[in-house]
Amino acid sequence: MATNHVFFEPPKSLLSILEEDKDLSVPALTKLGCTLGPQSRSVEVLESLLRAGMTVARFDFSWGSMEYHQETLDNLRIAMRNTKRLCCTMLDTMGPEIIVLNRPEAPISLNAGQTLTLTCDKSVAASASVLPISYPSLAGTGLAPGSQVFVGQYLFTGSETSSVYLTVQEVRGDEAICTCNNTCVLEGLALTVHMAHMRNEAPILADSDVAAIRQWGAANKIDYVCLSFTRNAADIAVVRGVLDSCGLEQTRVMAKIENLEGLVHAGDIIEAADSVLLSRGNLGICLDAEKMFLAQKKLLRACNLAGKPVMVTRVVDTMTDAPRPTRAEATDVANLVLDGADGILLGSETFRGKYAVSTVKTVCAICKQAELCFDNQSYYRSLMEYFGCYTLHPNLGKREALASSAVRAAAKINAALIIVFTVTGQTARLVAKYKPACPILTVVTSADEAKAHNNDRYSLSGSGVNLAAAAEGGEEATNPVVCPDIKSDGLKWTLLGEVQARQCMLYRGVLPIMADPDFSLPGGAILDYAIAYAKQVGMVRSGDKVVVSQCPRTGYSDVMEEAGVVKLITVDDHVIPGSAMTFNHPLFVIGSMETLNKQAD
Repeated sequence: MATNHVFFEPPKSLLSILEEDKDLSVPALTKLGCTLGPQSRSVEVLESLLRAGMTVARFDFSWGSMEYHQETLDNLRIAMRNTKRLCCTMLDTMGPEIIVLNRPEAPISLNAGQTLTLTCDKSVAASASVLPISYPSLAGTGLAPGSQVFVGQYLFTGSETSSVYLTVQEVRGDEAICTCNNTCVLEGLALTVHMAHMRNEAPILADSDVAAIRQWGAANKIDYVCLSFTRNAADIAVVRGVLDSCGLEQTRVMAKIENLEGLVHAGDIIEAADSVLLSRGNLGICLDAEKMFLAQKKLLRACNLAGKPVMVTRVVDTMTDAPRPTRAEATDVANLVLDGADGILLGSETFRGKYAVSTVKTVCAICKQAELCFDNQSYYRSLMEYFGCYTLHPNLGKREALASSAVRAAAKINAALIIVFTVTGQTARLVAKYKPACPILTVVTSADEAKAHNNDRYSLSGSGVNLAAAAEGGEEATNPVVCPDIKSDGLKWTLLGEVQARQCMLYRGVLPIMADPDFSLPGGAILDYAIAYAKQVGMVRSGDKVVVSQCPRTGYSDVMEEAGVVKLITVDDHVIPGSAMTFNHPLFVIGSMETLNKQAD
């Protein structure tokens, strides 16, 4: 098996780098998340962020009240409705994060070489000589003379002068006597404390996290919970239990790997989580600088092999205060794409940055340029080698086989688009796992409604293969979720349940749209409408090749089961609905988290 995985296909010549990009209509395949905060919560800015390429909105409960985040989310809903662009929502927990307590209103000035005491005594006021922290006790943490401690503002960038690096000189009970390694002024919305090599035994969910999930999260049907400081698979089980207890069984878990415990148990975490966030800011404090790239490449590769979407933080810190990234930052973003990152999550750049919209545009542009140099075929072959597909005993299930076949077919015919029909979103995730060069238009259909309609309404233009079925993935699929569920009282159509469609926004290259199986459409109409939509938004043109995929399903009826399908079509071969269509039909709702009502004329 090959071990040297380099997926870079250089441009034909250096002069080609100077050529102007021709196709700007199709967005970057790499997903872009933004941490919403003071500089990015107005409707106007959120609309600009969505148009610039934001696909994931992060609500970080390390700070701010539920009321504050609710107002931001309400503004996001308005922005999505105005722009008709969908955005995934993510609740980021505080977890066992340690913060400085009892801060004065004025900044705290520290000088290099001075002594500073960290204490667990919560009654002490913070000052230039002592900082009370939120951790209950230093006993059992492993903190010892020589240990490194970092104190900095929330979403620190590393380039600011508001952070201090400390070296522990002595530990006295619940106090650590430290020496300041640099001069700084501690300020910001919150001050976080990171102790390298610390054994943090605090609960994975703070009491405030549980309250936020059960109240704010449940009320807003959040798509993902981002679990801060994930240490092992047991931590993921804890948050799933909380989600299940408040009716959020559909909500998925993103495990944030940002400490040594998480790094050691990364394999189990990746297997248990739905997706992974590589938090390079905190992890970079725990690791020696020269080891960080090794952890990054190993984690990205492990997530790619497991088919778990992985995002990365801390990319263009400079753009928090400057309109352009450094050359190193721009190269870093491109290398993340080439290393297999499915998405980028911006922190301080959009939370408090002066150039939030410009940052999103810049990062998306870099990602798109890197995608043009990504060697998709070498990447595909590396996965095939991993699964033993070039041997006599391949380890590839039916769903994987169909998904990989669709991507292979798209590469062979140079397809402009892959269309995937899905119920739970698993098919879209598996196709995205193989990182095709073209976008993936995902049609999300309803499981329950499909079982009730024994016709070929979703067939591949009369091929007789039904594309709406009870569940994806054969016998392995459990608890299929309906998306969407459309009801009518004779006066209005009501669209409920966009969870699966929004969650697909985290998958590389996937653009979800939703199909309503309750409308009386002729055979193949939904596929025709999907192609018409793709043509209208510039994803395909006349004469382009398209691959259509559906994974095998069971439970369709008492007498038959569906085989998996991969079909190759040409855009002009299909009868496309009229060009004057505006796609306001519920079939193509792309922009609202709320229940959507369409009033009758």
